[in-house]
Amino acid sequence: WVYEGVIDDPYGEFFIAEDKSLLKESLTQDYDAKYWRQRYSLKDGIPSFLANIAGKILTTGKYLNVMRECGHSAQVPTSENSKLLSFGSNHHYLECVKVAYEFASGELLNLIKERYDLMGKLRSIKRYLLLDQGDFLVHFMDIAREELMKQLDEITVEKLQSLLDIALRSTAAAADPCHEDLTCSVERSSLLKRMATLKGVEIKTSSDSVDLEQPVSITGLETFSLSYKVQWPLSIVISRKALTKYQMVFRLLFHCKHVERQLCGAWQVHQGARAFNASGTAISRSSLLCRSMLKFINSLLHYLTFEVLEPNWHVMHNRLQTAKSIDEVIQHHDFFLDKCLRECLLHLPDLLKKVERLKSLCLQYAAATQWLISSSIDLPKLEEPSDGFSGSEKFKRLKLRSLSQQI
Repeated sequence: WVYEGVIDDPYGEFFIAEDKSLLKESLTQDYDAKYWRQRYSLKDGIPSFLANIAGKILTTGKYLNVMRECGHSAQVPTSENSKLLSFGSNHHYLECVKVAYEFASGELLNLIKERYDLMGKLRSIKRYLLLDQGDFLVHFMDIAREELMKQLDEITVEKLQSLLDIALRSTAAAADPCHEDLTCSVERSSLLKRMATLKGVEIKTSSDSVDLEQPVSITGLETFSLSYKVQWPLSIVISRKALTKYQMVFRLLFHCKHVERQLCGAWQVHQGARAFNASGTAISRSSLLCRSMLKFINSLLHYLTFEVLEPNWHVMHNRLQTAKSIDEVIQHHDFFLDKCLRECLLHLPDLLKKVERLKSLCLQYAAATQWLISSSIDLPKLEEPSDGFSGSEKFKRLKLRSLSQQI
């Protein structure tokens, strides 16, 4: 077990148990990641002289077993192997187990970092799920707008997937070898409700009861999410649970981006109305309100990306460089995700609900002003052709004056 990661125990006498029903493929589906924690476990009858290092013995064999499952043969040098068979009574076996553990830990870490490019995969997930690379998202939101605005039951995931593939192939994302692992999904519940049902996430509520009921009308813009295909052995680190947390952050960012785009559209309509003398009217006041809303959503996005995700990512990146074992890597990665969820307000439903209400108001306002201004001021008609240049200018001035009076 310590040198090859194999249990040969026909009579059940060894103090490590193996649950063969748990398969490594379950890591991509099982939220609790039972394979990694329960495939091999310690029994009750641990020999007293091994009690202090039983955990290290269990981990050593686990690491070697992962390498064997990857088709990578790793064995502790034979010189070390022979030492354990002739240790006598001077506790020399403790040193032997420690050497075997360090060997297995270092080998597995190198295998996952070098051969399977763990950091490259994490950077790729950051690029898409944490919106580190924005051009593919802008293109996707343009071409998928109609589909995303449909009600939940009317959305076709296959169509969204094909639009996502087009967006990835026609932007800078095409240069990323991992972009084909990106898939899209549509959740069945709102972000607030999904966070409340997330296992192992501590939700803090300050009021007696927080209304987490799902809105009556929910579209693809509130429920769209990206997912990522992760293969063994990287699924040990990027498990189903980790991916779910990435998706929660993505959904918040994606909806904020949508609100920002709608407000930008409203701002452009206001700017188009500046040709008229609109000072002192509802349009000039509306323009100030639109600018305040845009500033709010830009500040929120800046906080989420530059003050939460980026600094925490760099801290995790530096810690992963110095990690000594795969369990340390999992610990640092999970800590990063939990810290991001907490600082993105996702652990605080009271506060998140207020942010969601503000975003909803911004969307209602953007839609209303775009419709009101564009329907009351017919901008294209200003460019009506005339016989001469001066006549055209005169016509334009008269038109503007009459419209200014109408406003």
